[in-house]
Amino acid sequence: MSDDSITNSKRVYVYLNEKQHVDLKIRLDYLGISMSEFVRVCGAGLLEQHPIMEQFMDHYRETSEKFSKKKTNQAKKDREQAEKLNKDLGLDFDEIEDIFDLIEKDHPEI
Repeated sequence: MSDDSITNSKRVYVYLNEKQHVDLKIRLDYLGISMSEFVRVCGAGLLEQHPIMEQFMDHYRETSEKFSKKKTNQAKKDREQAEKLNKDLGLDFDEIEDIFDLIEKDHPEI
């Protein structure tokens, strides 16, 4: 990480019991990934709406008692509609980003 990205960073605290912490540390060490990198990668996958991360979050929401089935199903339905719309329009994520880059280039004040 560069000095600038460290300066503009926020800490994330996660509470795990001792066994979970040790098991996670061992598993991540086996994979060659630090805990910080793990959290950053998972966060990026969620923010980028990576299909595997979306599927994992759906599974979590469906199996957790914390979330209502109605809200979980609605979120899944909304995402499926968004995917269908993107498919119908023929635009993928990179093409949409390119459009925003062009707009930003032509109108930097926005």
